[in-house]
Amino acid sequence: MSTLIAGIPGWFIPVIILIVSVLALTIILERGWTLLKKFDLINTEKERELVLYLRNKDYDTAASFCRSQIHPAYKVALAMIEARNSEIDIKAISDEEILNQLNMMEKYLPTLGTISTIAPLLGLLGTVTGMIKSFRAFEDTGSRSAQLMGGIDEALITTALGLIVAIPALIMYNYYIRRVNTLTEETNILVQMVQEELKKDSRIIRK
Repeated sequence: MSTLIAGIPGWFIPVIILIVSVLALTIILERGWTLLKKFDLINTEKERELVLYLRNKDYDTAASFCRSQIHPAYKVALAMIEARNSEIDIKAISDEEILNQLNMMEKYLPTLGTISTIAPLLGLLGTVTGMIKSFRAFEDTGSRSAQLMGGIDEALITTALGLIVAIPALIMYNYYIRRVNTLTEETNILVQMVQEELKKDSRIIRK
């Protein structure tokens, strides 16, 4: 087994870590644009504007207003408004749409979380293979020094690379999860407000 491990090229694990780092950076940039730039926090003035439309029973304007907004909360509100006269329970509609929006906000985040876990493990694997190569260098007195230093270099480099990838990936994963939680809380609050306004209209079919 040690012979097989010692036969792994020194560049193999660093290349895998490099590929993982590119994937992590891609996800960080894409989720950063979506969760921080595209999905801004709810503007209270716009929130009041939507509630006013609903209070005045101006559902067409309310629906158009929701379509013009990007925040996930308005997507859920739109689904509720459009389903107000259907036989389907409005709460069931809102719950389903909230789940859809949550899945969209959390897209790629499990992958980023996995990368933050496996990157240091890949570095540890490189450390193990490097140390095995170092110890095996003692079997060949002719090239002991070169093999020993090469194995130590491989161990240290892969460990450092794994940590360099894992640390920012873990930081951004936790930050994005908090952002998703904030957006979800805002969505739940707006949904509750919309539900209350729709309940006041006796013309709306409810179960």
